[in-house]
Amino acid sequence: MSYTMEVNVAKNQVIVRAYGLTEGDVPAYIADFESALKKLKPGFTGVTDVTGSPTVLSPEVAALLAPTGDLAIAAGVGGWVYVADSPVWKMQMKRLFGKFAVHYPTYEEADAYLNGLSNQSIH
Repeated sequence: MSYTMEVNVAKNQVIVRAYGLTEGDVPAYIADFESALKKLKPGFTGVTDVTGSPTVLSPEVAALLAPTGDLAIAAGVGGWVYVADSPVWKMQMKRLFGKFAVHYPTYEEADAYLNGLSNQSIH
């Protein structure tokens, strides 16, 4: 499989690990993403880890995935982080997802950032 998508309902978070998405993967990815959003409450957070992906997204795949940003916004996303250790990935995610394209080189740092967002909204 070219990705995994895990929903942590207790944490109100979706975690995506991408391993090289192709155009053929996109319909299933979007269906899984829509299903994940239905399990989350507004204010949810997300992590996309692309450190296991050998290449950045092709322009075609990037274009097909772009609507997922709008889906997340419509569902009330509270924050999203990309785990990327490549400057090219960072640039691509920034172009696709704008202000939601916060990057950290490790999952632990990304998780700490999102935990900080959750704590801010509580106070």
